[in-house]
Amino acid sequence: MKQVIHSKFKPMKREPLFVALSNQKGGVGKSTFTVLLASYFHYLNGYNVLVVDCDYPQHSISAMRDWEVGNIEKNVHLQNLLVEQFGTSGRKAYSILNSTPEEARETAGLFLEKSELDYDLVLFDLPGTVNVPGVFQSVINMDYVFTPITQERMVMRSSMSFVLAIREYMHRHADVPLRGIHMFWNRMDKRVSKGLYNGYTEIFRSLKLPVLETVIPSAERYNKDSGMKGPLFRSTLFPPSSSALKGSNLDLLVSEMETILKLK
Repeated sequence: MKQVIHSKFKPMKREPLFVALSNQKGGVGKSTFTVLLASYFHYLNGYNVLVVDCDYPQHSISAMRDWEVGNIEKNVHLQNLLVEQFGTSGRKAYSILNSTPEEARETAGLFLEKSELDYDLVLFDLPGTVNVPGVFQSVINMDYVFTPITQERMVMRSSMSFVLAIREYMHRHADVPLRGIHMFWNRMDKRVSKGLYNGYTEIFRSLKLPVLETVIPSAERYNKDSGMKGPLFRSTLFPPSSSALKGSNLDLLVSEMETILKLK
């Protein structure tokens, strides 16, 4: 549970929202969207964002940041972009912490307590299975959870099972911090029949499972890191470029999440 420490000597810090990208099925885009959302919220929308990488032991987001830093050291173009970005916005790169799911809240709490910044949003990237110790506990102790889903039948069955289990727990334990869990469609291929999508949409409605209106299309840009050819899109150091955002629906996803999180 979140604890608030009162002090008559100094003003209390604003308490940030704790948000996780989680699903018990791996490979659905949790780490990708943690990075994309963090960079959009932080660099473009001006929120103070912290990322906690709980995908133990690979810590893919931290590894991505290390790779980007090394790549920038060898790339004059990216160096100039970074200088220009800081000069324009004055925003430094957001911090990325490594943790295990069991220690996720404690890791974030210790950092926030020592930080001089007031953070708006803490994003957690959790492992792709609830069988990893601490994952379920971390999920129910978030403020909100967003679950990427895809058109694959195995992913859909697993995702529904995950969301239903979380919702049932919330109903039985009204005192948990978790306020809501929302699914969103990812990697929607327009060439594939919409029968599966429409069928599951009806099931979601009948079960009163919340699904975001924004649908993320299947697009190669979601698989490209900074430093590769083409416009910048997925990066921990840069926001998605305006040209890469076109048709990605990422801006729509961020706007819808802002409304749910009551950030705007």
